[in-house]
Amino acid sequence: MSRAGHTRITRHALRKTLEAVTAQAFRVGTGNVAADVEDDAGKLGVSLSVKLSLPPLTGPRKTTGTVFQQAQAARTQLASRSQELTGLEIGRVDIRLTGTKEQPRTKQQSTKQSMDRVGERRVL
Repeated sequence: MSRAGHTRITRHALRKTLEAVTAQAFRVGTGNVAADVEDDAGKLGVSLSVKLSLPPLTGPRKTTGTVFQQAQAARTQLASRSQELTGLEIGRVDIRLTGTKEQPRTKQQSTKQSMDRVGERRVL
């Protein structure tokens, strides 16, 4: 049985969906992403601000691409995943990388750093 009616997705719901998809693409928390939407010639135009995590400057790098390559991959992922979730065609996607914060250290990194400091004191 089919019922007549309308289904509407609010602007707030769209923004939250886009923020969640973007956070997943950049591997940051949703609190580090802000999204805004607008009409883009009949498609959904998206403007994003992303606060990235800064990897430790010492030690091996875990990412292989530049932030620009990461942004391009995220843009592609955002367009396909958002259309899949909302059914809306995504137009222009502007991404602004607004800043960085240091990634939290793992327990293993903190322990190693403490041990290195102890070793330095003994040498002196």
